[in-house]
Amino acid sequence: MDEKVKKKKGKSKLKVAIIILLIAIIAVVGFYIYNKKNKGVNGSITNDKTEVSSAYRMSGNGIENFDLSFLKLENQETNVLYSPLSIKYALAMLSTGTNGSSKAQIDAIIGDYTSKKYINSNNMSFANALFIKNSFKKNIKKDYTDKLSSKYDASVIYDSFKTPDKINSFVSDKTFGLINNLFDRDISSNNFFLVNALAIDMEWNKWLQATSQSASKDFYNISYNHEKYTDYIEPIMENKYQTLKFNNNSVNAKAVQIGASINNYDIIKELGEENIRKTIKSEYQNFIDRDECGIRTSPDTSKDDLDVDKFTNKFISELKENYKRVDSSTDFMLYTDDKVKAFAKDLKTYNGTTLQYVGIMPKIDDLTSYVKNLDSSDISGIIKNLKEIKAENFTEGKVTRITGYIPLFKFDYQLKLKDDLEKLGVVDVFSEKKADLSNMVTGTSSYIDSVDHKANIEFSNEGIKAAAVTVGGGFGASNCSFEHLYDVPVEEINITFDKPYLFLIRDKDTGEVWFVGTVYEPITNE
Repeated sequence: MDEKVKKKKGKSKLKVAIIILLIAIIAVVGFYIYNKKNKGVNGSITNDKTEVSSAYRMSGNGIENFDLSFLKLENQETNVLYSPLSIKYALAMLSTGTNGSSKAQIDAIIGDYTSKKYINSNNMSFANALFIKNSFKKNIKKDYTDKLSSKYDASVIYDSFKTPDKINSFVSDKTFGLINNLFDRDISSNNFFLVNALAIDMEWNKWLQATSQSASKDFYNISYNHEKYTDYIEPIMENKYQTLKFNNNSVNAKAVQIGASINNYDIIKELGEENIRKTIKSEYQNFIDRDECGIRTSPDTSKDDLDVDKFTNKFISELKENYKRVDSSTDFMLYTDDKVKAFAKDLKTYNGTTLQYVGIMPKIDDLTSYVKNLDSSDISGIIKNLKEIKAENFTEGKVTRITGYIPLFKFDYQLKLKDDLEKLGVVDVFSEKKADLSNMVTGTSSYIDSVDHKANIEFSNEGIKAAAVTVGGGFGASNCSFEHLYDVPVEEINITFDKPYLFLIRDKDTGEVWFVGTVYEPITNE
């Protein structure tokens, strides 16, 4: 065990070092621009104040229809991942360099959105850059590069473009090495690249499921005092995960198990304290009279053990402790109704930013149909109604048992961003004849030739692994003792994600959506 883990172990007084789940996710947007030596008549610079409206206009930084638009446009039965935040930054930087209808079409979508600056750290990377070909340096307006630097903290980098090494190195560095070799083609015909790269490498506050390396206190083993209710989740042993039958048994998915128990059953009130006392006093007196376990003759028996009234008082006191008791295998939130089930979990807070993962699975509709009819207000409503695991959030008069399996997944995806943006109304900037980049370049007519957006994600139980030695104790009790177990009413909520579903990762404070994706093919458990 390394020194860092030893220090954590000593500080928390736990028997093990806990390495918490990593989500490593990255997205890169690159804008590749060709310059044209000769202006066409329709490509001349215009300064008119074109009025353009868009159904995808953003009203702020919260979840918008724009964030879901790419999910709808590429709505096929396959894993999808992209970063709305990265796309927004790229559009905002591009807008700064455009004019006329080119700018109007972009701004019609950007609307009232204001880019938030995020602080870079070992867990969060956010970078903007303008790569300029050495021979094209004089054509890029200084006013534009100054605005990118001041407003977006963008780096201005010059290169020969003989190889893509410099831009590939930048992207790799800014995405924690998770996206390498962005370009494997000749880029010498390009004049400049406008790039946004972002990455997160974050931990859960608590593992999704305890493992043999977790502290014994993290094991989910619930047994109520004198009530017939138990719940238990086996810790993951030797990296052997649960198998979940996913998508109508088409996939044996690798999964983690979660659970929670909320005791809102006031047994003292429901059965009456005097009735309980009468029953327990009678049964315990019989237990003594029959001398079960040698209670009368054992040298370990105390005077109090033979005092029926004291034993009954203790029994009642322990019974009262069950009411409003809340136990959870991990920290999470949930929402269920007739149409969907949702699971949410916060990541650790880094530099004042808390990101939240939200998974949403349709119950009735298939995911393709659900996405087709999805609106940002639907997602907002689900997020607003997410329940924390607190007693007041669940049915009174019952014990609520929450069970569920969450599949693990890892995949890459490349968005057809240019085609998608054109469908959203951003058209002129991609047209050789209509593009107006007059706030960006001078002395030549340029347009956006292509737009790339690549992303990948890994959703796992422990994330970045570290060495740890664990000693865990078992749970046990005497084989001979008096017990009376009362029945309790139990309501079960199952939040297993066993069908294709969508997810998003959002800034919990601002609502800013960092990533959106769908899971049709989780990791298989071989």
